[in-house]
Amino acid sequence: MTTLAKQARAPLCRSRAAAGRVVVAALVLAAAPWPGLSGAALAHSFTAGLLVTGEAPAAGLSEAVRGFLLAADERDGHANETSDGHIGGIDVQLLPLPSDAAEQVEGLIGTPGTPDVVVVLGPEPAAVEAGREYRPGSAVLLQTPLPEGWDSDASLADFAARYQLAHGTAPGVMAASAYQAARRLDAAIRSQDGLDPRSSLEEAWRQTDSGPPR
Repeated sequence: MTTLAKQARAPLCRSRAAAGRVVVAALVLAAAPWPGLSGAALAHSFTAGLLVTGEAPAAGLSEAVRGFLLAADERDGHANETSDGHIGGIDVQLLPLPSDAAEQVEGLIGTPGTPDVVVVLGPEPAAVEAGREYRPGSAVLLQTPLPEGWDSDASLADFAARYQLAHGTAPGVMAASAYQAARRLDAAIRSQDGLDPRSSLEEAWRQTDSGPPR
């Protein structure tokens, strides 16, 4: 190759190298999260396990799923849903637990994976013991069933009416407790803009009201 040809080709090679560096830099920037974005801004969906303990777990789990779904349908809905609703502004895939008690569960359309969060409904200490199985992989959140007389609480009147309209029967305590648990989870996720860190989510959950919504 002549000296003149080499000189002509050198700028071209440098231009291509520079263009390559620009492309690589653009790809790196596209892959990296923007500063300040976390939690709900980065997570598009999560799996929430709903675990019922105590007597008649199959009937209780079916009711609990119905109550949870009503809360998950209250905010952030959109057309062509592929999840079981939205909690904390994020698509939620609901996983009924234990799986051998889920034969009566209906109405789920999501595709759950390993649970990111497990909400345990039931009295202590049985609920605490049942939740240990899912640590440390999942955040474990305990919801004590609502106390006797919950159905006369005015703050649950709208929920009870919606449940009656959807299912043709009044909600039981497990449905109402799961509804409240879903609302608490929604508030906890929104308060820290996401699911992580899980320890902070558990603390945010504890800061919410475990009784009927106000």
